Amino acid sequence: MSALAVGVEAVAGRPPAIAPPAAAPPPPSPAPDDVASATPLSDLQRFELALDRLVAMLGASRGEARRSGPLRLLCAMCLLTETDFHVRHLAAALPAEARALDAGDVVTAMANLGFHATRARGRGAHLRAARLPVLFIPRRGAPMVLFACPDTGAPRILGDEGPSVPVGRLARGESWSFARNEEHQLDKVQRTHTGDTWFRAMLALFPRAGIALLMCSFAAAGAAILLPLFTIQTYAQVISLGSAEPLPAFVVGMLLVVGVEAILLTRRKRILAFLANRIEYLIGTLSFERILKIRASIAERAAVTDQAARLRTVENVRDFVTGPGFVSILEAPTALASVAVMGLLAGWVAVVPVLAIAAHLVVFIQMRRRARVMTSIAADESTEMQRITIETFEKRDAIREAGLQHLWSERMVDSVRRQQRAQVRLRMTGTAAEALSTFVLMTGGIMVLVAGAHAVWAGAIGPGGLLAITILGLRALTPFHTLCLSIGRFEQLRNSVQQINQLMDMVPERDPDRDYVELKSLRGAVSFLNAGFRASDTRPVFVGLDIEIEPGDIVAITGANGSGKSTVLKLVMGLGDLSIGAIRIDGIDMRQLALDELRRRIAYVPQQPRLFPGTLRENLQFARPMATAEKMKRALRQTGLLEAIAQLPGGLDQAIGPEDIAGLTPEFVFKFALAQAVLTEPSLLLIDEIPNALLDGAVGRILKRLIGESGKRTTVIFVSHRTDYLALAERVVALRYGKVPVVSTPATLLARFE
Repeated sequence: MSALAVGVEAVAGRPPAIAPPAAAPPPPSPAPDDVASATPLSDLQRFELALDRLVAMLGASRGEARRSGPLRLLCAMCLLTETDFHVRHLAAALPAEARALDAGDVVTAMANLGFHATRARGRGAHLRAARLPVLFIPRRGAPMVLFACPDTGAPRILGDEGPSVPVGRLARGESWSFARNEEHQLDKVQRTHTGDTWFRAMLALFPRAGIALLMCSFAAAGAAILLPLFTIQTYAQVISLGSAEPLPAFVVGMLLVVGVEAILLTRRKRILAFLANRIEYLIGTLSFERILKIRASIAERAAVTDQAARLRTVENVRDFVTGPGFVSILEAPTALASVAVMGLLAGWVAVVPVLAIAAHLVVFIQMRRRARVMTSIAADESTEMQRITIETFEKRDAIREAGLQHLWSERMVDSVRRQQRAQVRLRMTGTAAEALSTFVLMTGGIMVLVAGAHAVWAGAIGPGGLLAITILGLRALTPFHTLCLSIGRFEQLRNSVQQINQLMDMVPERDPDRDYVELKSLRGAVSFLNAGFRASDTRPVFVGLDIEIEPGDIVAITGANGSGKSTVLKLVMGLGDLSIGAIRIDGIDMRQLALDELRRRIAYVPQQPRLFPGTLRENLQFARPMATAEKMKRALRQTGLLEAIAQLPGGLDQAIGPEDIAGLTPEFVFKFALAQAVLTEPSLLLIDEIPNALLDGAVGRILKRLIGESGKRTTVIFVSHRTDYLALAERVVALRYGKVPVVSTPATLLARFE
């Protein structure tokens, strides 16, 4: 039996629906309950058996709404692509809404799992020669999976329900094939070969859109120079000869040119809108994902305003792509074509717009240098004002208690004054650039007219040619005038791109280019070796912490406020960086472990537990996504929440929003956090300090029972000041700010303070 079938059977906890062949060897010992390895299957029956178990397991963990046909197809595609994956990743790839899946959700989920999707259209019969497996979506009927039979290699169809059948006649539709994309061009290693920044590599994902933009721009440039030529012919054939006979043909031709140009510009606008939306989506989602994946110690040092500013850069990029600045760049072919036609019509007169274009470029370069400085100053002042605003809301109670309202108001007024002064200087820079550019534009237009008049007097061109070169001159200068008007946008774009590149080049917490020690199972041993931690202001919080915590030990941490009690727990989970020393988990240095995998195996009850908008079931499954309904009920029963949740209108599927979360009692929130910890069945349980008011009630009784029942199965490290809880521990770590902690037994420690 394949390793995947064994892992799924271990999680499902029930006998297989289809018995394996009699000659099959006995299955090996069960794998971890959330790991499945997709390997080439040797028997069609075993594949369908593993598929049934996987679908049943995901359906049970996600509710009846997940028991849909597309879920079966998604599981089949994951098994057939021969890729190792965790089942919890499959559950996380599904849409968040509790609804039946459709074929589009299958494609999206595969993309979330890291597969590159390729779509093709045509008659289904041609799929037999394609690279299988393939998700086939007919125009009519339910979607299906085409795959090669593990026994014979013949193509078979897997439908929404039931076992697979041989391929029959397939109608027209679209097919999706999936391949694991191991070397993506946005990857940092790949970019080292090309020398591209992340933003430039991201733009390279849209080569067809770029080619389409260039084609539309060159075609529009060709249409733009036809109108002045029609003007020359109209003046020569109609006005000069006094004959209106060719006028209708000229009018029709000019209308056709205008119509073609309008169609091309509309098409270009749609392409720009597509690029803007795709860029906004990619930068927004990938930036947010990277912020969540950088090391916690780095993320906590960055201010909230800095993190928000990184996400706001998406708006600057989108606005630039759809704004006049980018359009002026696309109009460059029209400007060059206009100057070239002017040279053909009037010879030396084309020098005038060339000089005007050069003057525009000088204005752009000089004013952009000044705008770069002013933009940096304005950005710093705006960030500082936002920081003070957020700090005011966070500390408003302390400000009122200390009677510092007037001083704090003066601080805010001073910050606003500096911010407004910087904004005024930035606006004045833009106004100066606009004035200089307008002067160059008007002067250039007048000089084109004057030079054209000299050409008319010299007999080089006629009056129609004078009108044509005037139109061409203005069309050549207008894009560069618009370029100068968009200096501010260019600086915003430069700063945004720089921030995006810096963010994307940050090494994530789990470096994909590094090999980590695999921690197959956590025993719960924790060792602090001369560990010390310094705060952000470099002052030592504690130094020289040495303690060996064996699996099943119960250790309490106590100390004064600010001595680092919560910090110790966060260090065990890798949410902070040690200044000196080391921490070992099961004898392995934490720096050699994948911290995200380590946290998944540790149960943690924070000092301020939080629930997220959604359902109570979804909040509970954050601790263990693949937990069965029975295990969830058992965890709720142990923490005294089963009856309270059963009385809700929706029960465990009761939806809660931000207002509902704000209305929950602290007792309910802490009980729910303890239920999440119990649900994980951890080998290492970390409990931060719980308020005394709750420890005197039901929460305290539940906590004492959990600590007492842990036995030698779970290592418990908890924070407390109370002597009745410290007495539950086998050893106590007393932290002293800036000093070496004292490690002793509860009786010895309490005797020192009597």
